[in-house]
Amino acid sequence: MIATFAACGGTLAAFALARWLSARLGHPPWASPVLVGAIIVAGVLALMGVPVARYGAAALPLRWLLGPALVALALIIDANRAALRREAVPVLVAVGGGMAVGVGSAIGLARLLGLAPLLSDAVAVKTLSTPFGVAIMGATGGPVALAAAIAVLTGVIGALLVPPMFHRLRITGVAGRALGLGTAAHIVGTDWLTRRDSRAGGLSALAMALAGTIAALLLPALLRWLA
Repeated sequence: MIATFAACGGTLAAFALARWLSARLGHPPWASPVLVGAIIVAGVLALMGVPVARYGAAALPLRWLLGPALVALALIIDANRAALRREAVPVLVAVGGGMAVGVGSAIGLARLLGLAPLLSDAVAVKTLSTPFGVAIMGATGGPVALAAAIAVLTGVIGALLVPPMFHRLRITGVAGRALGLGTAAHIVGTDWLTRRDSRAGGLSALAMALAGTIAALLLPALLRWLA
């Protein structure tokens, strides 16, 4: 019990510190609280000599909370139901296509590089927000922790590279940029965009939730088929 309180409390404290640091820096993508918080926790574990497996077992209640967080994403879809009714087909094609390209390219490159099957599965969910990636890995028996880490890094890289790419490609439409960023950079990109444009952030969150939902329905069966 003491270990659980220490692990959960320490993780929440690290996240709070990371949020404070991100705010002080102006919320740049590379200072994502999730990434910085993870680095802080990893550093503390290394200094104290605590095995990652032991920490993971003690912090299990926090992983359980990903389930309610995943269900709560339905609120994002509900909040954008008017946009979905108006432009359901373009939105679903854009998000579904982006998700398919992200997952397909990840699996293809993993196979081409000869990565181990478990590592290939973790890379396959890199373009999904962490709750979806963790849920899919839990259903398929994949490496949950590794998938979560890769997803966070993908979000940071996407938030850094996708906006300049839109500029270079002269993609100026708010909806197109928001849907693209939410699909490619999920929660990190959505958080960055929401702090600059709340309406665009809502569309980005919608893309993130839709991409995860589509993947959660299709990806477990695909990974089992490819195994």
